[in-house]
Amino acid sequence: MEFDLLIKNGRVVDGSGAPSFDGDVGVKDGHIVEVGKLSGGAKQVLDVQGQVISPGFIDNHCHFDGQVLWDPLCTFSVYHGATTVINGNCSLALAPARPDARADLLSMLSRVEAIPIESLQAGVDFTWESYPQYLDRVDGNLGVNVGSLMGFSAIRRHVMGEAAYTSEASLVEVEEMKELVREGLRAGSLGLSSELNRRHMDHEGRVLPANHGAGAEFYEVAMALGEVGAGTVQFGDTGGIEQSDGLLSRIARDTGRPVITSRLKPEGASWDGLRMYSMQAPFMENTARWTLISVGTFDGMPGWANVIALPIEEKRAALSDPAVREELRLEASKPSPYSPENGSSVDWSKFYVATPLKEKNRPFTERSITEVATMQGKDPLDAFLDLALEEDFKTLFYQRTGVTAENMGKIINDPIVLPGLSDGGAHVTRRCDSHFSTFLLSYWVRQRQAMSLEAAVRKLTFMGASIFGLHDRGLIRPGLAGDIVVFDPATVEPGNLGMVDDFPAGASRMRRMCEGVNYTIVNGEVVIDHGEHTGALPGRLLRGSAYSV
Repeated sequence: MEFDLLIKNGRVVDGSGAPSFDGDVGVKDGHIVEVGKLSGGAKQVLDVQGQVISPGFIDNHCHFDGQVLWDPLCTFSVYHGATTVINGNCSLALAPARPDARADLLSMLSRVEAIPIESLQAGVDFTWESYPQYLDRVDGNLGVNVGSLMGFSAIRRHVMGEAAYTSEASLVEVEEMKELVREGLRAGSLGLSSELNRRHMDHEGRVLPANHGAGAEFYEVAMALGEVGAGTVQFGDTGGIEQSDGLLSRIARDTGRPVITSRLKPEGASWDGLRMYSMQAPFMENTARWTLISVGTFDGMPGWANVIALPIEEKRAALSDPAVREELRLEASKPSPYSPENGSSVDWSKFYVATPLKEKNRPFTERSITEVATMQGKDPLDAFLDLALEEDFKTLFYQRTGVTAENMGKIINDPIVLPGLSDGGAHVTRRCDSHFSTFLLSYWVRQRQAMSLEAAVRKLTFMGASIFGLHDRGLIRPGLAGDIVVFDPATVEPGNLGMVDDFPAGASRMRRMCEGVNYTIVNGEVVIDHGEHTGALPGRLLRGSAYSV
Protein backbone atom coordinates (compact mmCIF):
# COMPACT_ATOMS: atom_id res chain seq x y z
CA MET A 1 0.00 0.00 0.00
CA GLU A 2 1.09 3.54 -0.72
CA PHE A 3 0.75 5.54 2.51
CA ASP A 4 0.28 9.27 2.80
CA LEU A 5 2.37 9.18 6.00
CA LEU A 6 4.56 6.39 7.34
CA ILE A 7 5.97 6.66 10.88
CA LYS A 8 8.79 4.11 11.19
CA ASN A 9 10.89 2.55 13.92
CA GLY A 10 8.88 3.78 16.89
CA ARG A 11 7.74 2.44 20.23
CA VAL A 12 3.97 2.21 19.86
CA VAL A 13 2.01 3.06 23.01
CA ASP A 14 -1.43 2.52 21.57
CA GLY A 15 -3.60 4.24 24.22
CA SER A 16 -5.33 1.07 25.45
CA GLY A 17 -3.02 0.62 28.44
CA ALA A 18 -1.59 -2.57 26.91
CA PRO A 19 2.21 -3.04 26.87
CA SER A 20 4.00 -0.99 24.23
CA PHE A 21 5.72 -2.60 21.25
CA ASP A 22 8.19 -1.75 18.50
CA GLY A 23 6.51 -0.94 15.23
CA ASP A 24 5.47 1.39 12.44
CA VAL A 25 2.22 3.23 11.80
CA GLY A 26 0.81 3.88 8.32
CA VAL A 27 -1.72 6.63 7.60
CA LYS A 28 -3.82 7.22 4.49
CA ASP A 29 -6.70 9.61 3.80
CA GLY A 30 -6.51 10.96 7.36
CA HIS A 31 -6.88 7.55 9.03
CA ILE A 32 -4.57 4.92 10.47
CA VAL A 33 -4.62 1.98 8.08
CA GLU A 34 -1.83 -0.34 9.26
CA VAL A 35 0.22 -0.93 12.41
CA GLY A 36 3.21 -3.27 12.62
CA LYS A 37 6.37 -3.71 10.57
CA LEU A 38 5.44 -1.89 7.38
CA SER A 39 7.33 -1.84 4.09
CA GLY A 40 5.08 0.09 1.70
CA GLY A 41 6.00 3.40 0.10
CA ALA A 42 4.79 6.75 1.39
CA LYS A 43 4.53 10.38 0.38
CA GLN A 44 6.13 11.31 3.72
CA VAL A 45 8.25 9.12 5.96
CA LEU A 46 9.19 9.94 9.57
CA ASP A 47 11.94 7.75 11.03
CA VAL A 48 11.43 8.39 14.74
CA GLN A 49 14.28 6.13 15.93
CA GLY A 50 12.66 4.50 18.93
CA GLN A 51 10.61 7.43 20.14
CA VAL A 52 7.05 6.90 21.36
CA ILE A 53 4.21 6.87 18.84
CA SER A 54 0.95 7.44 20.70
CA PRO A 55 -2.55 8.71 19.98
CA GLY A 56 -2.85 12.49 20.05
CA PHE A 57 -3.60 13.89 23.49
CA ILE A 58 -7.00 15.37 24.36
CA ASP A 59 -6.95 18.75 26.11
CA ASN A 60 -10.19 18.06 27.91
CA HIS A 61 -11.09 21.34 29.66
CA CYS A 62 -10.57 24.47 27.58
CA HIS A 63 -11.99 27.94 26.98
CA PHE A 64 -10.86 28.58 23.41
CA ASP A 65 -14.49 29.44 22.50
CA GLY A 66 -13.48 32.91 21.26
CA GLN A 67 -9.79 32.31 20.54
CA VAL A 68 -10.54 29.54 18.04
CA LEU A 69 -12.00 32.22 15.75
CA TRP A 70 -8.63 33.98 15.36
CA ASP A 71 -6.18 31.22 16.33
CA PRO A 72 -6.86 27.96 14.43
CA LEU A 73 -4.12 26.15 16.39
CA CYS A 74 -5.68 26.96 19.78
CA THR A 75 -2.20 27.64 21.07
CA PHE A 76 -0.44 26.42 23.05
CA SER A 77 -1.99 22.99 23.59
CA VAL A 78 -0.97 21.65 20.20
CA TYR A 79 2.73 22.10 20.99
CA HIS A 80 2.32 19.73 23.94
CA GLY A 81 0.86 16.97 21.78
CA ALA A 82 -2.84 17.86 21.92
CA THR A 83 -4.71 17.03 18.74
CA THR A 84 -8.16 17.76 20.21
CA VAL A 85 -9.43 20.50 22.54
CA ILE A 86 -12.79 20.57 24.34
CA ASN A 87 -14.38 24.02 24.76
CA GLY A 88 -17.54 25.31 26.45
CA ASN A 89 -16.73 24.30 30.02
CA CYS A 90 -17.93 25.77 33.35
CA SER A 91 -21.31 26.93 31.94
CA LEU A 92 -19.55 29.47 29.66
CA ALA A 93 -20.22 29.65 25.93
CA LEU A 94 -20.67 32.17 23.13
CA ALA A 95 -23.99 30.75 21.92
CA PRO A 96 -26.91 31.02 21.79
CA ALA A 97 -26.27 34.73 21.33
CA ARG A 98 -29.08 37.11 20.60
CA PRO A 99 -27.80 40.64 19.91
CA ASP A 100 -28.94 41.90 23.33
CA ALA A 101 -27.00 39.15 25.13
CA ARG A 102 -23.67 39.21 23.28
CA ALA A 103 -21.97 41.74 25.54
CA ASP A 104 -23.03 39.69 28.56
CA LEU A 105 -21.57 36.47 27.12
CA LEU A 106 -18.24 38.20 26.50
CA SER A 107 -18.31 39.77 29.96
CA MET A 108 -18.84 36.39 31.65
CA LEU A 109 -16.13 34.63 29.66
CA SER A 110 -13.68 37.49 30.12
CA ARG A 111 -14.15 37.99 33.86
CA VAL A 112 -14.31 34.36 34.97
CA GLU A 113 -11.56 33.08 32.67
CA ALA A 114 -9.28 36.15 32.78
CA ILE A 115 -9.32 36.73 29.03
CA PRO A 116 -8.78 40.38 28.06
CA ILE A 117 -12.20 41.81 27.21
CA GLU A 118 -10.71 44.00 24.49
CA SER A 119 -9.35 40.87 22.76
CA LEU A 120 -12.73 39.15 22.82
CA GLN A 121 -14.48 42.29 21.57
CA ALA A 122 -11.99 42.60 18.70
CA GLY A 123 -11.75 38.90 17.81
CA VAL A 124 -15.33 37.59 18.16
CA ASP A 125 -17.44 38.58 15.16
CA PHE A 126 -20.84 37.16 16.26
CA THR A 127 -22.00 36.12 12.82
CA TRP A 128 -24.25 33.56 14.55
CA GLU A 129 -27.20 33.58 16.92
CA SER A 130 -28.10 29.94 17.56
CA TYR A 131 -25.80 27.28 18.93
CA PRO A 132 -25.87 25.23 15.69
CA GLN A 133 -24.85 28.38 13.80
CA TYR A 134 -21.90 28.85 16.16
CA LEU A 135 -20.71 25.29 15.50
CA ASP A 136 -20.93 25.91 11.75
CA ARG A 137 -18.86 29.10 12.22
CA VAL A 138 -16.13 27.18 14.05
CA ASP A 139 -16.10 24.32 11.55
CA GLY A 140 -13.32 25.05 9.06
CA ASN A 141 -9.84 26.62 9.10
CA LEU A 142 -8.76 24.57 12.13
CA GLY A 143 -5.29 23.36 13.00
CA VAL A 144 -6.54 21.05 15.76
CA ASN A 145 -9.78 19.19 16.29
CA VAL A 146 -12.34 21.09 18.35
CA GLY A 147 -15.21 19.69 20.39
CA SER A 148 -17.71 21.93 22.15
CA LEU A 149 -20.03 21.71 25.14
CA MET A 150 -23.12 23.88 25.63
CA GLY A 151 -22.85 26.32 28.54
CA PHE A 152 -25.74 26.46 31.02
CA SER A 153 -25.12 30.14 31.84
CA ALA A 154 -25.40 31.04 28.15
CA ILE A 155 -28.56 28.95 27.75
CA ARG A 156 -30.13 30.46 30.88
CA ARG A 157 -29.28 34.00 29.76
CA HIS A 158 -30.84 33.29 26.34
CA VAL A 159 -34.12 32.01 27.77
CA MET A 160 -34.56 34.25 30.83
CA GLY A 161 -32.89 37.49 29.81
CA GLU A 162 -31.71 39.69 32.69
CA ALA A 163 -33.75 37.58 35.14
CA ALA A 164 -31.16 34.81 34.67
CA TYR A 165 -28.89 36.65 37.11
CA THR A 166 -31.43 36.82 39.94
CA SER A 167 -34.39 34.46 39.57
CA GLU A 168 -35.47 30.86 39.38
CA ALA A 169 -36.74 29.58 36.05
CA SER A 170 -40.39 28.77 35.47
CA LEU A 171 -41.48 25.36 34.20
CA VAL A 172 -41.98 26.86 30.75
CA GLU A 173 -38.47 28.34 30.79
CA VAL A 174 -36.96 25.02 31.90
CA GLU A 175 -38.62 23.31 28.94
CA GLU A 176 -37.25 26.01 26.61
CA MET A 177 -33.77 25.31 27.97
CA LYS A 178 -34.19 21.57 27.44
CA GLU A 179 -35.22 22.17 23.83
CA LEU A 180 -32.07 24.26 23.28
CA VAL A 181 -29.99 21.37 24.68
CA ARG A 182 -31.73 18.87 22.40
CA GLU A 183 -31.13 21.17 19.43
CA GLY A 184 -27.47 21.57 20.36
CA LEU A 185 -26.89 17.83 20.73
CA ARG A 186 -28.41 17.17 17.32
CA ALA A 187 -26.17 19.88 15.87
CA GLY A 188 -23.10 18.07 17.23
CA SER A 189 -22.47 19.38 20.74
CA LEU A 190 -20.53 17.02 23.00
CA GLY A 191 -22.75 17.78 25.97
CA LEU A 192 -23.66 20.33 28.63
CA SER A 193 -21.56 22.20 31.19
CA SER A 194 -22.43 24.02 34.40
CA GLU A 195 -20.95 24.92 37.77
CA LEU A 196 -21.61 26.04 41.33
CA ASN A 197 -19.05 28.69 42.19
CA ARG A 198 -20.43 31.91 43.64
CA ARG A 199 -17.06 33.60 43.20
CA HIS A 200 -17.54 33.45 39.44
CA MET A 201 -19.05 36.70 38.20
CA ASP A 202 -18.99 38.99 35.19
CA HIS A 203 -17.44 42.45 34.85
CA GLU A 204 -20.65 43.96 36.18
CA GLY A 205 -20.29 42.02 39.44
CA ARG A 206 -23.16 39.62 38.70
CA VAL A 207 -22.75 35.99 39.74
CA LEU A 208 -23.02 33.66 36.73
CA PRO A 209 -26.58 32.63 35.81
CA ALA A 210 -25.73 28.94 36.27
CA ASN A 211 -25.32 29.51 40.00
CA HIS A 212 -28.98 30.52 40.31
CA GLY A 213 -30.18 27.25 38.83
CA ALA A 214 -27.52 24.82 40.02
CA GLY A 215 -29.79 22.30 41.77
CA ALA A 216 -33.17 20.91 40.71
CA GLU A 217 -33.34 23.21 37.69
CA PHE A 218 -30.06 21.97 36.23
CA TYR A 219 -31.10 18.39 36.94
CA GLU A 220 -34.22 18.85 34.81
CA VAL A 221 -32.31 20.50 31.96
CA ALA A 222 -29.65 17.76 32.03
CA MET A 223 -32.37 15.13 31.55
CA ALA A 224 -32.40 16.22 27.89
CA LEU A 225 -29.12 14.31 27.43
CA GLY A 226 -30.81 11.11 28.54
CA GLU A 227 -33.77 11.76 26.24
CA VAL A 228 -31.50 12.21 23.22
CA GLY A 229 -29.10 9.47 24.35
CA ALA A 230 -25.98 11.53 23.77
CA GLY A 231 -23.58 13.93 25.43
CA THR A 232 -21.47 14.35 28.55
CA VAL A 233 -22.08 16.59 31.58
CA GLN A 234 -19.21 18.72 32.92
CA PHE A 235 -19.81 20.38 36.29
CA GLY A 236 -17.48 22.66 38.26
CA ASP A 237 -18.53 21.50 41.70
CA THR A 238 -16.74 24.12 43.82
CA GLY A 239 -19.82 24.43 45.99
CA GLY A 240 -19.83 20.76 46.99
CA ILE A 241 -23.29 20.10 45.60
CA GLU A 242 -22.49 16.44 44.98
CA GLN A 243 -21.49 15.97 48.60
CA SER A 244 -24.53 17.81 49.98
CA ASP A 245 -27.20 16.84 47.47
CA GLY A 246 -25.85 14.01 45.32
CA LEU A 247 -26.88 16.05 42.27
CA LEU A 248 -24.26 14.77 39.85
CA SER A 249 -24.56 11.09 40.69
CA ARG A 250 -28.35 11.41 40.34
CA ILE A 251 -27.87 12.92 36.89
CA ALA A 252 -25.46 10.13 35.92
CA ARG A 253 -27.87 7.48 37.22
CA ASP A 254 -31.01 8.91 35.65
CA THR A 255 -29.55 9.83 32.24
CA GLY A 256 -26.98 7.06 31.84
CA ARG A 257 -24.59 9.70 30.51
CA PRO A 258 -20.98 10.34 31.63
CA VAL A 259 -20.59 13.08 34.27
CA ILE A 260 -17.33 14.88 35.03
CA THR A 261 -16.81 16.84 38.23
CA SER A 262 -13.82 18.85 39.40
CA ARG A 263 -14.13 17.35 42.89
CA LEU A 264 -12.97 13.98 44.13
CA LYS A 265 -15.51 11.34 45.07
CA PRO A 266 -17.08 12.37 48.40
CA GLU A 267 -16.39 10.01 51.28
CA GLY A 268 -19.16 7.46 51.54
CA ALA A 269 -20.69 8.33 48.17
CA SER A 270 -21.77 5.42 45.99
CA TRP A 271 -20.69 5.83 42.37
CA ASP A 272 -20.74 2.09 41.67
CA GLY A 273 -22.17 1.41 38.23
CA LEU A 274 -22.20 5.11 37.27
CA ARG A 275 -20.16 6.82 34.58
CA MET A 276 -18.74 9.34 37.06
CA TYR A 277 -15.29 10.86 36.65
CA SER A 278 -13.18 13.42 38.48
CA MET A 279 -11.00 15.72 36.38
CA GLN A 280 -7.84 16.80 38.21
CA ALA A 281 -4.79 18.87 37.27
CA PRO A 282 -1.64 16.79 37.87
CA PHE A 283 0.45 19.69 39.17
CA MET A 284 2.05 19.84 42.61
CA GLU A 285 1.37 23.54 43.05
CA ASN A 286 -0.99 26.23 41.82
CA THR A 287 0.49 27.29 38.50
CA ALA A 288 -1.22 30.70 38.38
CA ARG A 289 1.04 33.75 38.64
CA TRP A 290 -0.89 36.96 39.28
CA THR A 291 -0.60 40.58 40.24
CA LEU A 292 -3.01 42.88 42.03
CA ILE A 293 -3.85 44.59 38.74
CA SER A 294 -6.53 42.00 37.95
CA VAL A 295 -6.77 38.87 40.07
CA GLY A 296 -9.77 36.70 40.92
CA THR A 297 -8.23 35.17 44.05
CA PHE A 298 -10.14 37.50 46.37
CA ASP A 299 -13.50 37.47 44.57
CA GLY A 300 -15.13 35.54 47.40
CA MET A 301 -14.68 38.53 49.74
CA PRO A 302 -16.84 41.50 48.65
CA GLY A 303 -14.62 44.16 50.24
CA TRP A 304 -11.48 42.83 48.60
CA ALA A 305 -13.22 42.24 45.27
CA ASN A 306 -14.49 45.84 45.17
CA VAL A 307 -11.03 47.28 45.86
CA ILE A 308 -9.24 45.01 43.36
CA ALA A 309 -11.74 46.05 40.66
CA LEU A 310 -10.93 49.76 41.06
CA PRO A 311 -8.92 51.65 38.41
CA ILE A 312 -5.20 51.67 39.18
CA GLU A 313 -4.94 55.10 40.83
CA GLU A 314 -8.08 54.61 42.91
CA LYS A 315 -6.83 51.17 43.92
CA ARG A 316 -3.49 52.66 44.94
CA ALA A 317 -5.21 55.23 47.13
CA ALA A 318 -7.52 52.67 48.71
CA LEU A 319 -4.77 50.19 49.54
CA SER A 320 -2.70 53.00 51.08
CA ASP A 321 -5.55 54.05 53.37
CA PRO A 322 -5.15 52.61 56.92
CA ALA A 323 -8.93 52.48 57.40
CA VAL A 324 -9.42 50.46 54.21
CA ARG A 325 -6.62 48.12 55.25
CA GLU A 326 -8.30 47.42 58.57
CA GLU A 327 -11.51 46.50 56.78
CA LEU A 328 -9.60 44.18 54.45
CA ARG A 329 -7.67 42.68 57.38
CA LEU A 330 -10.90 41.91 59.21
CA GLU A 331 -12.50 40.35 56.14
CA ALA A 332 -9.42 38.23 55.44
CA SER A 333 -9.40 36.89 58.99
CA LYS A 334 -13.02 35.73 58.95
CA PRO A 335 -13.85 32.08 58.15
CA SER A 336 -14.17 31.40 54.44
CA PRO A 337 -17.85 31.37 53.40
CA TYR A 338 -16.97 28.62 50.90
CA SER A 339 -14.77 26.39 53.07
CA PRO A 340 -15.29 27.42 56.72
CA GLU A 341 -13.54 24.24 57.84
CA ASN A 342 -10.31 25.63 56.34
CA GLY A 343 -10.16 28.55 58.79
CA SER A 344 -9.69 32.16 57.74
CA SER A 345 -10.45 33.31 54.22
CA VAL A 346 -6.78 34.15 53.59
CA ASP A 347 -3.93 31.95 54.82
CA TRP A 348 -0.85 34.11 54.25
CA SER A 349 1.46 31.13 54.78
CA LYS A 350 0.22 29.74 51.45
CA PHE A 351 0.63 33.01 49.51
CA TYR A 352 4.10 33.21 47.92
CA VAL A 353 6.16 35.79 46.07
CA ALA A 354 6.94 34.36 42.63
CA THR A 355 8.81 37.22 40.97
CA PRO A 356 9.61 40.58 42.59
CA LEU A 357 10.21 43.47 40.22
CA LYS A 358 12.96 45.32 42.08
CA GLU A 359 16.45 43.97 42.75
CA LYS A 360 16.26 44.90 46.44
CA ASN A 361 13.21 42.66 46.84
CA ARG A 362 14.79 39.57 45.25
CA PRO A 363 15.40 37.96 48.69
CA PHE A 364 11.61 37.60 48.92
CA THR A 365 11.51 35.25 45.89
CA GLU A 366 9.78 31.94 46.75
CA ARG A 367 9.10 33.19 50.27
CA SER A 368 5.64 33.08 51.79
CA ILE A 369 3.97 36.34 52.75
CA THR A 370 4.23 35.17 56.36
CA GLU A 371 8.01 34.84 55.94
CA VAL A 372 8.28 38.22 54.22
CA ALA A 373 6.31 39.81 57.07
CA THR A 374 8.64 38.25 59.65
CA MET A 375 11.70 39.47 57.74
CA GLN A 376 10.27 42.99 57.77
CA GLY A 377 8.66 42.99 61.20
CA LYS A 378 5.22 43.69 59.71
CA ASP A 379 1.73 42.23 59.76
CA PRO A 380 1.33 39.87 56.74
CA LEU A 381 -1.40 41.98 55.11
CA ASP A 382 0.76 45.09 55.34
CA ALA A 383 3.79 43.26 53.96
CA PHE A 384 1.72 41.97 51.05
CA LEU A 385 0.15 45.30 50.12
CA ASP A 386 3.32 47.34 50.72
CA LEU A 387 5.27 45.13 48.32
CA ALA A 388 2.56 45.34 45.65
CA LEU A 389 2.35 49.13 45.97
CA GLU A 390 6.12 49.61 45.97
CA GLU A 391 6.42 47.66 42.73
CA ASP A 392 3.51 49.42 41.03
CA PHE A 393 1.33 46.27 41.17
CA LYS A 394 3.81 44.31 39.03
CA THR A 395 4.91 41.80 41.67
CA LEU A 396 3.93 38.26 40.69
CA PHE A 397 2.37 36.15 43.46
CA TYR A 398 0.99 32.61 43.64
CA GLN A 399 -0.60 30.21 46.11
CA ARG A 400 0.66 26.80 47.16
CA THR A 401 -1.79 23.96 47.51
CA GLY A 402 -0.11 22.01 50.28
CA VAL A 403 -0.80 18.68 48.55
CA THR A 404 1.92 16.05 49.04
CA ALA A 405 3.48 14.05 46.22
CA GLU A 406 2.27 10.85 47.89
CA ASN A 407 -1.35 12.01 47.93
CA MET A 408 -1.23 13.43 44.40
CA GLY A 409 0.29 10.19 43.15
CA LYS A 410 -2.67 8.29 44.56
CA ILE A 411 -5.12 10.77 43.04
CA ILE A 412 -3.80 10.61 39.48
CA ASN A 413 -3.68 6.80 39.57
CA ASP A 414 -7.31 6.49 40.67
CA PRO A 415 -9.30 4.78 37.88
CA ILE A 416 -11.99 7.51 37.90
CA VAL A 417 -9.51 10.41 37.73
CA LEU A 418 -8.96 12.05 34.35
CA PRO A 419 -5.85 14.27 34.30
CA GLY A 420 -6.39 17.61 32.61
CA LEU A 421 -8.12 20.82 33.64
CA SER A 422 -5.65 22.91 31.64
CA ASP A 423 -8.14 25.78 31.19
CA GLY A 424 -6.53 26.23 27.77
CA GLY A 425 -7.22 29.72 26.43
CA ALA A 426 -8.15 31.02 29.89
CA HIS A 427 -6.33 32.97 32.61
CA VAL A 428 -3.99 34.07 29.87
CA THR A 429 -2.41 36.89 31.87
CA ARG A 430 -1.69 34.59 34.84
CA ARG A 431 -0.77 31.13 33.63
CA CYS A 432 -0.55 28.70 30.71
CA ASP A 433 -1.32 25.15 31.79
CA SER A 434 -1.28 23.53 28.35
CA HIS A 435 1.66 21.49 29.70
CA PHE A 436 -0.48 19.19 31.87
CA SER A 437 0.30 16.34 29.43
CA THR A 438 4.05 16.89 29.24
CA PHE A 439 4.16 17.41 33.03
CA LEU A 440 2.38 14.10 33.58
CA LEU A 441 4.86 12.32 31.33
CA SER A 442 7.99 13.99 32.70
CA TYR A 443 7.24 14.28 36.42
CA TRP A 444 4.89 11.43 37.27
CA VAL A 445 6.11 8.86 34.73
CA ARG A 446 9.84 9.54 34.29
CA GLN A 447 10.96 11.29 37.47
CA ARG A 448 8.76 9.78 40.18
CA GLN A 449 7.84 6.56 38.33
CA ALA A 450 4.42 6.84 39.97
CA MET A 451 2.66 5.42 36.92
CA SER A 452 3.64 3.51 33.80
CA LEU A 453 4.02 5.19 30.44
CA GLU A 454 1.20 3.07 29.07
CA ALA A 455 -1.16 4.07 31.90
CA ALA A 456 -0.35 7.76 31.50
CA VAL A 457 -0.91 7.70 27.73
CA ARG A 458 -4.22 5.88 28.22
CA LYS A 459 -5.45 8.65 30.54
CA LEU A 460 -4.32 11.33 28.08
CA THR A 461 -5.98 9.68 25.08
CA PHE A 462 -8.43 6.77 25.14
CA MET A 463 -9.97 7.60 28.53
CA GLY A 464 -10.89 11.15 27.52
CA ALA A 465 -12.02 10.09 24.06
CA SER A 466 -14.37 7.52 25.60
CA ILE A 467 -15.84 9.92 28.16
CA PHE A 468 -16.59 12.58 25.54
CA GLY A 469 -17.91 10.11 22.97
CA LEU A 470 -15.05 10.58 20.48
CA HIS A 471 -15.13 6.95 19.42
CA ASP A 472 -13.13 7.41 16.22
CA ARG A 473 -9.94 8.49 17.99
CA GLY A 474 -7.90 7.95 21.16
CA LEU A 475 -6.21 4.71 20.02
CA ILE A 476 -3.56 3.65 17.52
CA ARG A 477 -5.87 1.32 15.62
CA PRO A 478 -6.54 0.74 11.90
CA GLY A 479 -9.68 2.61 10.87
CA LEU A 480 -9.41 5.33 13.52
CA ALA A 481 -8.45 8.94 12.86
CA GLY A 482 -4.79 9.74 12.27
CA ASP A 483 -4.37 11.85 15.42
CA ILE A 484 -0.86 10.99 16.59
CA VAL A 485 1.90 12.45 18.74
CA VAL A 486 5.55 11.42 18.62
CA PHE A 487 7.60 12.21 21.72
CA ASP A 488 10.86 11.22 23.40
CA PRO A 489 10.04 9.80 26.87
CA ALA A 490 13.62 10.49 28.02
CA THR A 491 13.51 14.22 27.28
CA VAL A 492 9.85 15.29 27.25
CA GLU A 493 9.58 18.31 29.54
CA PRO A 494 7.41 21.43 29.94
CA GLY A 495 9.16 24.65 29.06
CA ASN A 496 9.36 27.86 31.08
CA LEU A 497 6.57 30.39 31.34
CA GLY A 498 6.98 33.44 29.13
CA MET A 499 4.95 36.33 27.77
CA VAL A 500 3.91 37.22 24.22
CA ASP A 501 1.94 40.19 22.85
CA ASP A 502 -0.07 38.45 20.15
CA PHE A 503 -3.72 38.69 21.20
CA PRO A 504 -6.23 40.91 19.38
CA ALA A 505 -6.18 44.57 20.43
CA GLY A 506 -2.51 44.20 21.38
CA ALA A 507 -3.14 42.27 24.59
CA SER A 508 -0.46 40.13 26.24
CA ARG A 509 -0.70 36.54 27.39
CA MET A 510 1.40 33.81 28.98
CA ARG A 511 3.08 31.18 26.82
CA ARG A 512 4.63 27.81 27.65
CA MET A 513 6.32 25.61 25.05
CA CYS A 514 7.97 22.24 25.72
CA GLU A 515 10.83 19.89 24.92
CA GLY A 516 10.70 16.37 23.56
CA VAL A 517 7.41 16.53 21.63
CA ASN A 518 8.68 16.22 18.09
CA TYR A 519 5.57 15.75 15.96
CA THR A 520 1.90 16.56 16.50
CA ILE A 521 -0.14 14.95 13.71
CA VAL A 522 -3.80 15.86 13.19
CA ASN A 523 -5.99 13.77 10.87
CA GLY A 524 -2.89 12.37 9.21
CA GLU A 525 -1.06 15.66 8.59
CA VAL A 526 1.98 16.93 10.51
CA VAL A 527 0.96 20.18 12.16
CA ILE A 528 3.88 20.68 14.56
CA ASP A 529 7.39 19.57 13.55
CA HIS A 530 9.93 19.96 16.38
CA GLY A 531 8.17 22.98 17.83
CA GLU A 532 7.37 24.69 14.52
CA HIS A 533 3.99 24.97 12.82
CA THR A 534 4.15 23.44 9.34
CA GLY A 535 1.34 25.66 8.07
CA ALA A 536 -1.08 22.73 7.80
CA LEU A 537 -4.64 23.24 9.06
CA PRO A 538 -6.22 19.75 8.94
CA GLY A 539 -8.34 20.05 12.09
CA ARG A 540 -12.09 19.59 12.16
CA LEU A 541 -15.04 20.25 14.37
CA LEU A 542 -15.80 17.02 16.22
CA ARG A 543 -19.54 16.56 16.43
CA GLY A 544 -21.23 14.27 18.93
CA SER A 545 -23.06 11.03 18.26
CA ALA A 546 -26.52 12.65 17.98
CA TYR A 547 -25.41 14.71 14.97
CA SER A 548 -26.90 13.98 11.59
CA VAL A 549 -26.36 15.93 8.41
